[in-house]
Order: sequence, then structure tokens, then C-alpha cells
Amino acid sequence: MEFNLGCNYWASNAGAEMWSNFSEEAIKKDLKALSENGVKYIRVFPNWRDFQPVEPLITGSGALSRYTIKGQILPDNPYYLSTEMLDKFSLFLDICEKYGIKLIVGLITGWMSGGLFVPAPLYGENVIKSPLAQYFEQLFIKGFVERFKDRSCIYAWDLGNECNCMATTSSRWEVTSWIAMISNAIRASDPTRPVISGMHGLVVSGKWTLGDQGLFTDMLTTHPYPFWGEFTRIDETLALRTTMYPTVQSKFYANIGGKPCLAEEIGTMGPMVCSDENAASFMRLNLFSLWANGATGAMWWCAHEQTGLESFPYSDQMVERELGMLDANHTPKPVLKEIKKFSSWLDGLDFELPLAKDDAVCLLTRDQKHWGVGYMTYILARKAGINCSFAYIDDALPDSSLYIMPSICAYQVMTKGRYEQLKKKVYDGADLYISIENAILSDFENLSGLKVLDSYECNESGTIRIDGHEIAYSRPRTIIAQPTTAEVLVYDDKNRPFISVNKYGQGRVFFVNAPIESNLINKRNAFDGNTHLIYSSLFADHADNYPASVSDKELMVTYHPTDDGAFINVINHCGEDKKFTLKIKDGYKVHKVYYGSTDSVGAYDACVIKIIKE
Repeated sequence: MEFNLGCNYWASNAGAEMWSNFSEEAIKKDLKALSENGVKYIRVFPNWRDFQPVEPLITGSGALSRYTIKGQILPDNPYYLSTEMLDKFSLFLDICEKYGIKLIVGLITGWMSGGLFVPAPLYGENVIKSPLAQYFEQLFIKGFVERFKDRSCIYAWDLGNECNCMATTSSRWEVTSWIAMISNAIRASDPTRPVISGMHGLVVSGKWTLGDQGLFTDMLTTHPYPFWGEFTRIDETLALRTTMYPTVQSKFYANIGGKPCLAEEIGTMGPMVCSDENAASFMRLNLFSLWANGATGAMWWCAHEQTGLESFPYSDQMVERELGMLDANHTPKPVLKEIKKFSSWLDGLDFELPLAKDDAVCLLTRDQKHWGVGYMTYILARKAGINCSFAYIDDALPDSSLYIMPSICAYQVMTKGRYEQLKKKVYDGADLYISIENAILSDFENLSGLKVLDSYECNESGTIRIDGHEIAYSRPRTIIAQPTTAEVLVYDDKNRPFISVNKYGQGRVFFVNAPIESNLINKRNAFDGNTHLIYSSLFADHADNYPASVSDKELMVTYHPTDDGAFINVINHCGEDKKFTLKIKDGYKVHKVYYGSTDSVGAYDACVIKIIKE
């Protein structure tokens, strides 16, 4: 699958008013500049208000006579679509084809940059739940998609821009019905193209769920802005937590939702958040990281600066004005130069990167902060040399040699059936790691080899020591236990079992008596510490199953097996150049260095190396 590299696009002369203030000259100038700088894909937005300018015709006593198009004109099509706007979009497609740019089209663009852009009859309507809104939405999709489905430059249909921001909902069932309706309407008119989510802020359990979104779309989307992201704003733009965010969230969405994921909007939110140079470093690193970790692409928000525009939302939303890759004079900013460089590099590749090998599954359980706990777990694992995928305990249990079940809490951790299935996996040879926040696990003594003597709620903190390193911990509940069949590996500073291992059938159960993952969620610069050494000490044999390894454990490495060897991607999330030793096992050799070198990697940069069997 081609990596979708590009940006979100509004015309430089008009922003969200580009269709009502259409300028062929401005669009040609924009797209020429973008194409010359490596942009292959753009995401575009047929503003719902402009393309379906419906108006009610009101008669005596406020009665509705019928619907018309703006100006009380009878529509010339049954979809209430503006022929003028459709013709403008057709011309826009001509220009895209001229410059070799492919499009993702956000169909229901009723929300944009902090404001609603809906047809007049829908003012005050809930555009997710209202039958009237659903009627016009389906008409919009049918008329628009059928008009343009034969245009070769359209790559995919997007449900719409962040439609979960358009209205409040009261249940998951309302949401899922709407998603199914929109997706099915698109496919009914064009079954040939992928249907892309266009949503952000999805959850494991709740209303707008990853599972439901994955069920009805072909590709999920993240909009991983650190400035807006949950649990990301407490560290600097180039801190490890922040630079890992797009990759972790995109993998989280793909694994839980069961569909590939596109980082559809990415950005640092302008010069009041970080410098242009830091934004470029953030993007360079994430281009390689997203590509290496299975994302289907990365698209910056957005193409142009909008500082000179007076229309809404730029008249009201200061945060939307300085986000472009091209400045007001169409001069490329540092981030666009990084995209151009990466685009040129991709063009020269003679391979398609296989998926990276995962060493473990992070099992997210009921009643916990799924995203926060999963986010912290992933980074801890990567610092310990472990690459993990995600799974939710109510979904199918993937096969793995290592299950990481972090910071479990509450009293409905999982169903009995799933618990028995998990224990069977361990009994047959898998390893299971459990850390605890405040939870009840049945059959705990048999599984962990620890007999609980007592427990109490507290706000307790302290330290442990591993290989001479002091590691801080805290916990809301303390379990006082003694080993029966477990071996205690680490005692806490009160001489109570803190880390233990128990043989369970052919497998092992590791238990950590504190929620070390959830402890990090709101801790500033959490990954400057050494909590990851707990993972390193327990999972060492799971991190050493590759034909090559990198000496510097601070580097994030992914392995991509091939029939004749493997690709190795080395990514440096640090602001300093890093030297490393590539240790290759007997029987293998370096075949080719596609990017970087075999012994050093630049700040916020990467190396891509192919090894083969001798």
C-alpha cells in the first residue's frame, strides 16, 4: 500500500470559503507549489453549507411549504446540490489531475476549525440524530459521489471532517447507526474506493468506539496533535512522550479497531506552541516512525498560512491562522522541506516495507483509562526493546508469547470465559505480566503464586531497587502477600513482595504490586526516569529473538522479517546524534543501507537497513 503523504487543503486565498470565493488561479498556484515539494495526497472538504445550500420556504403562520436552494430557487437535481459548486469541484479535480495529486474527500464537512457549516434547515438540529439531517446527508452523498466517482484522482471517500464534533449523542447505538448509514450510502454509490473514517478522539468503550468505526469503514484515522491530545501536553514538543504520540495512537487505533490507520491530520499548532524548526524535527521523526510502524500515511494540517483571511473561522480562532507548510508568500517552511525530502526518498525505494514484528500484546481490561494506560505501556515496552500491539479484553484474544496486562483496576476486569482462555494461553507456554492499581482477580493465588494476607487503600509511595537502580513507585491500594509457589524478585522498601514470578504450567506469570503504567499518565517527563527497567528485567528473553540488534537501548528499533532476512528501522527520539553498534548474528550480513548509516543516527532522525542471510 502506498504511503499517503501530504496535507489537508483549503485554498490559500479563502480558506474554508474556497468554494464560495473560488479562484482557479490561486488553486493552480497552490497545487503547483505542493506538488513540487513532494505532496502526493491532499484531503479536501466540500463545505456542506455551500454544496447543499438548502433553504426552507415558509408560508402563512410559519408553515413549511417545501425546501428550495438558496434564493428560493427550485433545485435542478433531487439532491439539493448546487450545480455551480459541483462544477467548481469538477474544475478543481482537473487541476489536481494536472499536478498528479490524489484526493481524500471529506464528504460531510459540517464541522471545521471550531465552527459548524451546516445547511440552514439544520440550524438547531442534531445532525447525527435528526431524521431531517440524515435525509439531507444521504442525498448529499448520493448526488456528490455519483457525480465524481469516475474521476481517477479521487483516492478515497472520507465520512467527513471530525463528525463526532458536530453534535452530542446519548448512546453508542445512535452513533453506530449514523456511521453505518453514511458508510453504506457511500458504498451504494461507489463500491470501488476505500471508505475512510475521518474521526478523531475515538474510544475503546463508550459512544464513538474504535470497534464500531472499524466495522463500517476501511481505514481508521488519527488526528494526533500533541497540543490537543490526551496526556500529551505536559511535555515539550520533542520529548519522548510527545514524539511517540502519533505512532502509538495510530497503532492503538489500528489494533483495537481492526483496520489500517492513517495519521490524517498531524501538526504542532503553530509558532506559539513551538518553533518552525522543532515542528520540522517532529515531522521528520514521525514520517519515519509512522511508516515503520504500519500507518498508511501522514498528512499535515494544513497546506497554507491563513493569517490574511477575515472570514470565519479565522476571524475568531487565532489558533487556526499559522498552521501552514507554505507561508503567505508560498515559501516552503521547514516542515514542508522535510516532507519533500521524505517524499523523494520514498520514490527511490525498491521495496514495500513488511509489517514490523510484535513481541507482545498489551491487553487492555475493563474500567481503566484505556488510552492512557496503553500509551504509557507502549513507550515503556519500546524503551525495554519490546514492540507491542494492543487488544481489548472483550475482543478476540490474539496469540502471543507475552501478554502485558497493565494497571488493572476495579472488579470486572474481564469475563470468566476470557479469563480461562487467557490462563490456558499461559498454561500452554505464554508469559503473562500483571500490574495492579485496584482490582479483584479470582484464582489469584493459583495464578500468581502469592497468598494475599491483607490489603488496604492508601496513597502510598516508595522506591525499589533493580540492578543497583532506584525506581520510584506509588499505588492507591497495597496488597500484603506472601509467596507460596512464586519467587519474589524484588521487595519494596517495606520488605513486602513487589515483583514476583510464578511458574504456571509451561508459562510464567509476572506480578507487579503497583500500577507503574497509570502512575506515568500525568507525570511530567515520565520517561526521563527508569521505570522501564522493570520491563527490561522481566522481558529480556522476549527482546532477543532477532538476527540483529542495536547496542543503544534508547533508540527505537523495529524489525520487519522477509524471506531472505529483515529490514531494520532505527529511530532516534533524542535531540543528539547517537552512535550505535549494529550486532549481526552469524549467518547474516548487511545487504543495503537505504537511509542513514549502520553506526550512527542523527537527532530526531532514522536509519533504514536491510540484512540478508549469507
